[in-house]
Amino acid sequence: MKPTAVAAACIWLTLGIATTAHAQGVQTGIVRGIVRDAQGLAVPGVTVTVTSPALQGERTAVTDEEGAYVIRLLPAGEYKVQYSLSGFTPVERQTIVPLGGTAEDNVTIRPAGVTEQVDVAATTEPLADPDVGLNIRQNEVEALATSRTLQGIATLSPGLNDNTPNTRQLSINGANAYDNIFMLNGVDVNDNLFGSPQNLFIEDAIEETQVLTSGISAEFGRFSGGVVNAITKSGGNRFAGSFRINLTNPSWTEETPFEEENDVDRQSTTNDTYEITFGGPVLRDKVWFFGASRFAYVNTTETFDQLGIPYQQEDNNWRAEFKVTATPKPNHTVQGGYLNNHRELVDTPSFPFSIDPSTLTNVTVPNWYAFGNYRGILRSSVLAEGQYSERRYKTDGQGGTSSAIRDSPFITLTQTLGQYNAPYFDATDPEERNNRQLTGSATFFLTGAGRHELKGGYEWFRSQNVGGNSQSSTSYVFLTDYLEDANGDPVVDSTDRPIPTFPTNGALLQHWIASRGATLNVDNNSFYAQNHWTINANFSADLGLRYERVRSEATGGIVGVDTDTIVPRLALAYDPKGNGNLVFHTTYGHYSGRYNEAMINATSNVGNPSLTLGIYRGPTGTGLDFAAGLDPANYQTLFGNFPTANVFFEDGLSSPITKEFTVSGGFAAGARAYGEATYVWRSTTNFIEDYIEAQNGFTDVVQDGIDYGTFTNIEYRNTGDDAERHYQAAIFQGRYRVLPNWNAYGAWTIQLQNEGNYEGQASNQPAIPSTIGDFPEAFDPNRNFPIGRLGSYQRHRVRLWTIYDLDAGKYGDVSFSALWRIESGQAYSLVAESVNLTPIQEALLSAYPDAPVDQNLYFGERGSELFPGYAVMDFSVNYRIPVFRSLSPWLKLDLFNAFNNLKQIGFDTTVEPDFDGPVDALGLPLNFIRDQSFGEARGTGDFPRSLGEPGGRSFRMSFGVRF
Repeated sequence: MKPTAVAAACIWLTLGIATTAHAQGVQTGIVRGIVRDAQGLAVPGVTVTVTSPALQGERTAVTDEEGAYVIRLLPAGEYKVQYSLSGFTPVERQTIVPLGGTAEDNVTIRPAGVTEQVDVAATTEPLADPDVGLNIRQNEVEALATSRTLQGIATLSPGLNDNTPNTRQLSINGANAYDNIFMLNGVDVNDNLFGSPQNLFIEDAIEETQVLTSGISAEFGRFSGGVVNAITKSGGNRFAGSFRINLTNPSWTEETPFEEENDVDRQSTTNDTYEITFGGPVLRDKVWFFGASRFAYVNTTETFDQLGIPYQQEDNNWRAEFKVTATPKPNHTVQGGYLNNHRELVDTPSFPFSIDPSTLTNVTVPNWYAFGNYRGILRSSVLAEGQYSERRYKTDGQGGTSSAIRDSPFITLTQTLGQYNAPYFDATDPEERNNRQLTGSATFFLTGAGRHELKGGYEWFRSQNVGGNSQSSTSYVFLTDYLEDANGDPVVDSTDRPIPTFPTNGALLQHWIASRGATLNVDNNSFYAQNHWTINANFSADLGLRYERVRSEATGGIVGVDTDTIVPRLALAYDPKGNGNLVFHTTYGHYSGRYNEAMINATSNVGNPSLTLGIYRGPTGTGLDFAAGLDPANYQTLFGNFPTANVFFEDGLSSPITKEFTVSGGFAAGARAYGEATYVWRSTTNFIEDYIEAQNGFTDVVQDGIDYGTFTNIEYRNTGDDAERHYQAAIFQGRYRVLPNWNAYGAWTIQLQNEGNYEGQASNQPAIPSTIGDFPEAFDPNRNFPIGRLGSYQRHRVRLWTIYDLDAGKYGDVSFSALWRIESGQAYSLVAESVNLTPIQEALLSAYPDAPVDQNLYFGERGSELFPGYAVMDFSVNYRIPVFRSLSPWLKLDLFNAFNNLKQIGFDTTVEPDFDGPVDALGLPLNFIRDQSFGEARGTGDFPRSLGEPGGRSFRMSFGVRF
């Protein structure tokens, strides 16, 4: 008996609890459609059979009384779809099943004896699904002059940009750059702290990448931005592989004007990277294997700034992947994989600004993941999936090992930034950033008030940080300058170490009190339900609900977050003609952001050591043998940070919620063309923020018998409407097949709004608290944290590319491609940093024992100014030569920034308050004075970039063999 509509609704609501297993990171696709006869009537009983080089065996389905069919759990790839029914002419179609997406294949069958063209491809563009984004396969990436990393491939998608303050990470639809999810083979490969993808891939092994920017289903969670989902190759019924050499050389890139002005010549050093892939059958249609390896050895000659001492730095990186796919019985597939990215750095400085040989260390970075999964058809109407994965990352050997205070690291205080005397960080406190994930789902096919594909699942995800983030093996870091000679050069001792100075009231001492080996676990238990409801031939809906239960616990039983969240995901589609060629979508959903460990650590010492800052009270002296300067007792404490003493979390603290609404419409002309336009609206509030205010109270901090004084309590709360981010965009994308061998694609994102008062990130600093909620008596929102354009604002971002394939017969084949990148300028603020408090502000803060002494002061709205934009053109030529059967040597030549655009797109924005002009009610100057360096280039990063490297015209070359 078929379930009623009421029963179906009840099942949908309870499915998240009642079923088992699915992996976040959908690794398969769907073929779905309707079979009709020549009169347009539904044809039930048609057998639909799909076969593919990507599929072990074949899969079948039978159309129901409405002529509809659906085949799920199909590996992404090229498929042959056959339709057969007694009395009708068989139909055969070719289609592409996208990773994580749907191929909509509606066909007409005719009575036996009537012939028709049968090789028309199905609609495989993103019109069949409500989500917005892009799927890009390896052959297209290979044809272009573009990055082959996960993040680099994703930059081809609309709805995002890498014009962000957080080391050029991706911001998807205006969200923070650290709050996206990157997955490979269903494994979460995000770095726990920074949110960028770890390099757990071999470029030549990546089969397909899916980018989801909006309208994302309830199957995905733990993000407020978007999802980048990729899979690697799995082998097949024939043996195939490749060998590749990638060549780069700094001298193949034109110097920027900044380098020319500073007489910097890029040295000619050819760096080579090797990649190998190989896969094939153990048993045809039963067991396949795939393996890949990548090796890069980079030996560079560097020179320490200030001292001018040369040194050799080695970077050895070896990656290896192995994957097995087996179908022990029809419709039941298991898969397992392992990837190791082992890196060794020899004689690497602690920081980019290290200046003497004593700062060099040897660092080992083991980094790997492993996974196993199952996908099966339990009955014709029930599918099941499950996966377990584990990822581990560790830094070994980074930092010093001595506990003698004279072996502490030193950092210059007023001179040109430099770190000297000893390695920074602590090799005895290695850091780990790990995760584990167990996921599962079941899918049911039901009828009643339309057709339902009901999918429910559970996910357990643990993000783990290990280490106290000790900044020094001695627990101390000195902030003081070194002796200079008459020429202003450093004076060094017999070991080439700069000689430190200890001026009275002119040197500082950081005391880092780390809990070495401390551990933080953030557990996320999620249930979700997602129903694809085909209402009739013209309307369908996707109804989703996700529940997340998050709890964090650190060493010492410290609980930081203990909360739950429910987020809906809803979509409605209207197909006026019922053939998939013209579709309108609207979606509404909530996204619950990731609980970033950089902030969740705030109440523990995991990666967040206690810190005191003291000022040297004398006597004055110099050198590492000057005992008084090295004695902590001679430093008076000015400031302290004690996470376990005066930092607290508000009960019920929860991740911010992003609300999203989209409207889109698209058309498809068979396999020849498609186009889509989307409007996206997002709003994010209720961020996690530190509040430092008198009403929190004060704590006298005593640790290890030492009284450090009284400090204001810091409470982390949800901001409500105090902090906000708002985003609106229009997104246009399309593809057109000019000729069978010539394709063009375009994507244009127009940010209509990207503003707020909460950045939450800075260069290489994710999830950092702001001034919002701090010392409210003296800080003015309009001057200290105004609303305006955010750092990821970019009015226009365009990607246009075309690929032309030329078949030269026995002479091989050649592909030519062009990629046009158009970037609007980044927003910047007129803000003076480290401005002293006014007497009025100091009086208002007199009740605080640890009141701040300075502030960042804005003149006008946030992001009131814009840097210049730019456009560059990249070209690529690929030539393949057939030798024997599938054995083919090949050559790839890439030319970036072909027209050598050296436009300056960034500059120094330093401004200072004009204390001689008018002031506001707090005594703060209303006018500013531009620094004399304002408008000047600060470095090579103020010029257009190619593959992440700044510079002018740049050349890359790769060659190898495929078989």
